[in-house]
Amino acid sequence: MSEWNYTKCAKPFESQQEAREFMVSKGFAGQILKRDNGGFTAVCPTYPEGYYPDAVSVETIDEEMLAAPPQEEHLADAECCAGPQQVSISGLSQ
Repeated sequence: MSEWNYTKCAKPFESQQEAREFMVSKGFAGQILKRDNGGFTAVCPTYPEGYYPDAVSVETIDEEMLAAPPQEEHLADAECCAGPQQVSISGLSQ
């Protein structure tokens, strides 16, 4: 379960990516809002809709996303393995 400091339920960022990285690194669920000033604000799940009249929600970070490993850390099968290999071991007595 995410733990926000409910007395400070919002944190400003210069980019959506910075906000996402902060939330994921802290294990915080919530939303990322785009603001009229060109910045972004990460808010907790209890953010009251309309509290920031200029804000538009651009991304939701939920508990399911926090539990899943980031996709970029996984290699595709073609990148990972060359496939089956024939191996011979010599020098062993049977």
